[in-house]
Amino acid sequence: MTLMVYELNEVPKKLFNFYADTFPKSAFATLRNNSRLFETETADVGALSPWITWPTMHRGVSNIEHEISDLGQDLSKVNAEFPNIFNVLAENNVKVGVFGSLQSYPLPDNLDGFDFYVPDTFAAGSECYPEQLSDFQSFNLSMVRANGRNVSKGVAIKDAGRFVANAGRLGLTFKTFNNLAKQVVTEQVKKDRVVRRRSSQAEIAFDIFYKQLVDTKPDIAFFFTNHVASAMHRYWPTIFPGDYPEGKFEKDWCMRWQGEIPHAVKVANYQLEQLITLSKKTRSELLVCSSMGQGAVEDVTPISKQVLITRVKSLLSYLGIGEDEWEPRLSMAPRVVIKPKTSSLIKKLERLENIKVNEKKVNFHVTSTNDVRFDLDLTNVDTLSVSENGEDISASEIGIEIVDLQDASGSYAYHIPQGILLHYQPEKPLNAKAGTNWDKVSVLDFAPSLIKKFEGRVPGYMQGENILFAG
Repeated sequence: MTLMVYELNEVPKKLFNFYADTFPKSAFATLRNNSRLFETETADVGALSPWITWPTMHRGVSNIEHEISDLGQDLSKVNAEFPNIFNVLAENNVKVGVFGSLQSYPLPDNLDGFDFYVPDTFAAGSECYPEQLSDFQSFNLSMVRANGRNVSKGVAIKDAGRFVANAGRLGLTFKTFNNLAKQVVTEQVKKDRVVRRRSSQAEIAFDIFYKQLVDTKPDIAFFFTNHVASAMHRYWPTIFPGDYPEGKFEKDWCMRWQGEIPHAVKVANYQLEQLITLSKKTRSELLVCSSMGQGAVEDVTPISKQVLITRVKSLLSYLGIGEDEWEPRLSMAPRVVIKPKTSSLIKKLERLENIKVNEKKVNFHVTSTNDVRFDLDLTNVDTLSVSENGEDISASEIGIEIVDLQDASGSYAYHIPQGILLHYQPEKPLNAKAGTNWDKVSVLDFAPSLIKKFEGRVPGYMQGENILFAG
């Protein structure tokens, strides 16, 4: 018997209820009508991002304590001070499986308590446990690099070839292979469908996870997916047009992209169907959760073009920074993050103060672990004017360009503090109020509740309560 944790990133109660009501025979409806329901509230302050809110949920302390603020930052200090729930459980003789949970890189030093461990899709390396899963992770990371603000039709041939050669052994199913083939063919006829590759990655990942889950039978297993969140950010107005002033979005745009959130949900729904079936078969429990949610951004402006740093190597070279002085970090576009390898790099970046792009600065921020994040906020512009100390320079020389957004979308929905947590127990009947009452809890309750579930000792620094499995 395994406790399965399906981390459905950023899905709020509103979307979950909408699909449960619209499709009463779906896995969404089954879970909504047969689970204990919780609406979670993040404990974080300041700007909300999944790479901040998931560590809060996993570690039982807010971002004020854990100070995680960016993808790819060095977590060695916080891992020692506030270890994540995976390591706490593993050290309490609980067999753990991890697949893609945010901020889960690098692998733990001691893997004795883990049946499998695949870090998140922004990992700095492809190391996995067992080692054979690294073929999947190499391919996965290569696709993340290729698919930034726009989705690329390209494939990293070397990484893809190595993965495909071992795909069957790793768990890729015929259904998913068939879906992938249909996806590639459909893209040739309906070019917009290339954006669904984000969901294709989730389909591949889930197959690999599911095989590990069934083969190793850990006490608890975590699986993370971002594909629904990605669709919600871009296409929320197509599902909830009433959340915006009338006429905000062109009808043609809404019609063109109205199938994208339903497609993403369909992928998640199938995966949840698989977990529900396994839950019934093995008398296992299932948690479906998000560390926060999304809601409409009412005053947003539709975006068709965005200025991006597309070649950070060129920007750094222009500033006199050599390739041996830094290394790239994967991040969510439009952010660009690097790790300095020399103490002089930050001083050289001060030259950015003199560079203007359409009269705006390229800002940089040094994180708490000394990584560097670049930010440039320019949208819906047709021309670029780049200068240094008033002298014109070429935009291409510093690796900056105007990118046409393939779906003409901005962040039409964005992060809100409220998320979801559903606790499904196939052997435990619920009362008539199931499916309607969502109890409010803090995300800080998640980690201590899991520790208590497995009869462990809750660390004193955890601020939440053991309430998720009570009653």
